[in-house]
Amino acid sequence: MTPNDLTILKTDTLGRREPTSPEQRDAWLDAFEQTSMSGAAFARLHGIRYTTFAHWRQMRRRQRQATENKSATFFEEVEVRCPDSDPVGLSISLPGGASVTVTRPEQFPLVAALLKYLDCTC
Repeated sequence: MTPNDLTILKTDTLGRREPTSPEQRDAWLDAFEQTSMSGAAFARLHGIRYTTFAHWRQMRRRQRQATENKSATFFEEVEVRCPDSDPVGLSISLPGGASVTVTRPEQFPLVAALLKYLDCTC
């Protein structure tokens, strides 16, 4: 859909606008991303309240960030080893060079909590 295909939102006598579908919002956001207009100017041109348009943009940005975070690889390496001289352990190497080695079952909840915390902050 090109910017010329977009419609202007109609309002009633009280200034209320007709509801927009997700597809229509996506079309407006796609068209906006192809222009060099400011958000306020684009919203004014298409009869959209600027605060509504800014909210749509914020929702799209958050959705994209969530998608990028979910697709990122968190672990670099996980190794389970059982050499004769060392006790059985699980070694987890994280991006940036940090690593965690678990050698006893009671350590697993702590490591799981740490990894959950790191997943939320990355």
